[in-house]
Amino acid sequence: MWQRLKIENMKNIVSNFKTIGLSFLAIMILSCDGDEVCGYTGDNDPDCPNLEANIGDDCDSNGDTILDGTVNEFCECIGEMMPPVACGDFMQNVDFEVVTGDVNASIDQDINLATSWGPLWGSGSGSASLADLWNSSSTLPGGFVQPTPSSGNYAGMWIENSNAASPSFREGMFNQLSTSILPSTGIYVMSFNHAVMGITVNNDVKIGVYGVNFSGTLPPNPTSMQTPSNLDLYGPGNSVLLGEILVPAGSSNTYTTASLSFDTNSLTMPAAGFTHIMITHSHIVLPDFGRMFIAFDDYCLISE
Repeated sequence: MWQRLKIENMKNIVSNFKTIGLSFLAIMILSCDGDEVCGYTGDNDPDCPNLEANIGDDCDSNGDTILDGTVNEFCECIGEMMPPVACGDFMQNVDFEVVTGDVNASIDQDINLATSWGPLWGSGSGSASLADLWNSSSTLPGGFVQPTPSSGNYAGMWIENSNAASPSFREGMFNQLSTSILPSTGIYVMSFNHAVMGITVNNDVKIGVYGVNFSGTLPPNPTSMQTPSNLDLYGPGNSVLLGEILVPAGSSNTYTTASLSFDTNSLTMPAAGFTHIMITHSHIVLPDFGRMFIAFDDYCLISE
């Protein structure tokens, strides 16, 4: 009997040692700081060791500690606010980074510093305003906030939907296309980022996007918010509304990506197509008066 008890005790001791050994090994694996230390490659290694993340995880795209991107299949952290890689070549200088002169030399009225961008009308006393060109170092008017995340140069303008007699808050900008968009050439898709930097009347506003056939001298300054209409600024039949983007009351200074599509097979377009994209307020007025200062960046225009 004593012999049997000794054998059983020995078995129990061996079993306990095995359990302790396996537990110790598990602890060593879980506490391992790296494969080179442990000499072990586990199944829980991240897909992308360089980012210490898996494909599809949130990540910091620009080193500002904000998780504003996603890890793609190539182990790259792609920011959500980056324009698509294939944006076509219709619009030019879509991120406002190519400039002539000092962006911060003037606080406003300087969109023409950005190559391929310009004003919608001529200058003069009592003129309506041009869009502005700013960056993260710009001194902003009181009550304004920078858009986020920071993305270099950007445009800004008032968007007011009203029938006001004064054109003081009627602003806009032109982008000269690299090639004209002609009638009956299919469907096009535009996207861009926008953020609200300041609000004076907190109701919905609408951004209007127009195609314009233009060459020569800019038209005279508007005499009111609706005179002349956006469709008549460059003469009858030379402009077409491509789409509208609604910016809701209470929108924040965080960039939002907006998109619209237009079908040149069904639009009533200028016969020669259009050479410019015009960004301004929509000429279709909302029921409630609203006015916001909005930042714009990262345009993209492609043909489907």
